[in-house]
Amino acid sequence: MQNAVEAEKPGLVVFTGDVVCSANTRQAWVALTKVFVDAKVPWAVVLGNHDVEYELTNKQILETVSGLPYCVAVPGPKELSGSGNYIIPVQSARSTGTKAILYFIDSHSGLGKESTLGPYDWIKNDQVQWYRSESASLTKKNGGKPYAALAFFHILFIEYNEVWGKKTTVGVKEEDVCSPDINSGMYNAFLESGDVMGMFVGHDHVNNYIGYLRGICLAYGQATGREAYGDIGKGYRVIELYEGQRKFDTWVRIKYNADNDKDLWSPTNKTEKELFVTYPDSFQEMK
Repeated sequence: MQNAVEAEKPGLVVFTGDVVCSANTRQAWVALTKVFVDAKVPWAVVLGNHDVEYELTNKQILETVSGLPYCVAVPGPKELSGSGNYIIPVQSARSTGTKAILYFIDSHSGLGKESTLGPYDWIKNDQVQWYRSESASLTKKNGGKPYAALAFFHILFIEYNEVWGKKTTVGVKEEDVCSPDINSGMYNAFLESGDVMGMFVGHDHVNNYIGYLRGICLAYGQATGREAYGDIGKGYRVIELYEGQRKFDTWVRIKYNADNDKDLWSPTNKTEKELFVTYPDSFQEMK
């Protein structure tokens, strides 16, 4: 992560969950994020299903990290389901005017083996309505024009199945789409509100593809941690917004050949932008 920050010089780093999965949870978060504190880089987080399986609840984790230097995450409205529902406005490079919006949403955790509702929880209706209300308010403030927006959460939607196999989808899929069985309507809310250009998730360690469905990109990041399963390599995803346009570039950097089962961890020495796409241009299929 330190090398990534030095190479990319990001304006914001986003964790998309399953970050600290161990005892000494508070201490681990402080140690982990020292990379960004030392580099003076703002960072944000949404929690994964495994982050909350140890010593702290999602609320306690968000209360811990939101007090750390350069963290821009907040626990979010107390009345909402989960913790970590919040919005970050992206300002113009030349003024304090808002040019884009970043939504962060708590996608909750696993439901346990005894569940009859599937393996994973889902984004709740009050969160969907919160997003709809905030989006409508921001659109109104922007003269009726939806901001260019991105959304970040951990557990993906069932709609991720729909983009795999499309001609314009790029990346790899080496495991099933591990979504909730219940469709809460969050994708539909993004679609109807008209602001979210792309959503970015974690959760599935050996999927890193990005596809396009009805005007919205559905994307994975690139797994980073050495202890995570999988052999597709470890690295990170970069997103670059275009100010004043509904447009972004995104690509992945694969920095290590990795296989935890084989204790493999070796630098790739790659510098190229892999799986590069531009939204929306890369997803316009030939008629």
